[in-house]
Amino acid sequence: MAATSSFLHLQFSPNSASATPASSSASQTFSVAVGPVVLFSVLDHFLRRPDQQTKVIGALLGVRSEDGSEVEVRNCFPLSHTETNDQIVVDADYLNQMYSLHQRVNSKETIVGWYATGTEIQPSSVWVHEFFANETAPFQPVHLLVDTSLSNDKMASRAFVSSSVGVPGSEHPGSMFLQIPCDVKYFDAERSGLDVIALAKDTPDKSANILSDMDNLERSIVQVQEMLENVSAYVDAVLSKKEQPNNAIGRFLMDTVSSIPRIDAGEFEKMFNTHLQDLLMVVYLANLTRSQLAIAERLHKMV
Repeated sequence: MAATSSFLHLQFSPNSASATPASSSASQTFSVAVGPVVLFSVLDHFLRRPDQQTKVIGALLGVRSEDGSEVEVRNCFPLSHTETNDQIVVDADYLNQMYSLHQRVNSKETIVGWYATGTEIQPSSVWVHEFFANETAPFQPVHLLVDTSLSNDKMASRAFVSSSVGVPGSEHPGSMFLQIPCDVKYFDAERSGLDVIALAKDTPDKSANILSDMDNLERSIVQVQEMLENVSAYVDAVLSKKEQPNNAIGRFLMDTVSSIPRIDAGEFEKMFNTHLQDLLMVVYLANLTRSQLAIAERLHKMV
């Protein structure tokens, strides 16, 4: 794929008043949700790259909404490419083979775009984006840009869509990249794993052990207490007129309180004690089974 130096990149904030109507409409009707597995896969690909490469690219896999306005990126796989000053070559055969193998495992996930590492969109991104447009037709491909240089001490990710600009039918048409909302979406199981990984940043050897059930319970209680203290401090500041009230935060707090079921204190204590007795019974039976297996193993060795 030949690349030219003529390149246009426009970036609008979703809340920017200077955005054009077309860009505002695109930012409001198109959104991307990225799973944490995708970010870890991109980082792993970047760490395993050859020394002569400054960036890596790959394909994004996920699902789209019925109208194609919402994209959820669930997986990805790397692609080998060769980039020089005037051209970039992507291994299309490898892309087709990897996508065919992935379809056998999960047929619901299709190619929704591509990713690249770096802080800014490069001129060669126009041609790679056009290449993936053929793979995602009739939908618009998503370009995910991951900052692996850890600017501002975080690995930021941004999503873009592109549209053609210039004279139709010209030899070198231009492309306009527009940034769209991009959020990291994770499930409860993924959140637990991320919390364990986050504990490693506070240790000297940058490692973390799996916490026991009681340690997890204690840590969760401490986090809930800290959140309650923050909410209480905010409410007191608003009542004392030290801070301006925010209707959105007030509505969110009201919805949170309303979602908690009302249970009598005596009934709650009874339910808690019953659950605790069931838990102790399970632990007792597990220890008893472990002891019986150990005795049976020793008797088997004696025989």
